[in-house]
Amino acid sequence: MDSTQSMRRRKRFVLFLFTLHWSLVTSSLVTVLVGCETLQKKFVRKPKPHVRLSPIISFQDYTRAMTPLDRYRKHYALFDYWNAELLDALQPHTSNPKRARRASSEALQELKTLQGLLQEDKIVQAGRMIQERTQLDQQIQRGAYNPSQLDLMRRMLETQTRQMHRELFWRKVEDHLKTSNW
Repeated sequence: MDSTQSMRRRKRFVLFLFTLHWSLVTSSLVTVLVGCETLQKKFVRKPKPHVRLSPIISFQDYTRAMTPLDRYRKHYALFDYWNAELLDALQPHTSNPKRARRASSEALQELKTLQGLLQEDKIVQAGRMIQERTQLDQQIQRGAYNPSQLDLMRRMLETQTRQMHRELFWRKVEDHLKTSNW
């Protein structure tokens, strides 16, 4: 009987270990699955915190005076911008008279400013362009044009733009600028 009793004890002990192990596994599984939060919250990905980068600030030194070439380049770029706006405003399918009036007056003003920065020999060339542009500006400001005239005005502006790039580009006139202290 001794051997049957010892066999029973072993079986009980193994059964006890198995039950203990099973209860530990299921309790830890239940704790993991149920826990304090709902099951859905446990398996939903949480968004990563957005790291905000600090901006890099680079200050420019404006203490030095603008050279005549810098001033000419600035006004040349502004003229080029307003001229492109005017060409765009005079497109047949998107004609916008208010936008055309503003762009025309601004481009003419920048062209006059450019003329004021030039020496006598280049002033004559700019003067001819200003004269043509003034006539065009008056026509645009009055609104005295119809859709059929838009193409003619655009071609005239494109011709003048090419002439401006050819003759009064800042690299070509840098030796013909007034040297004045502003």
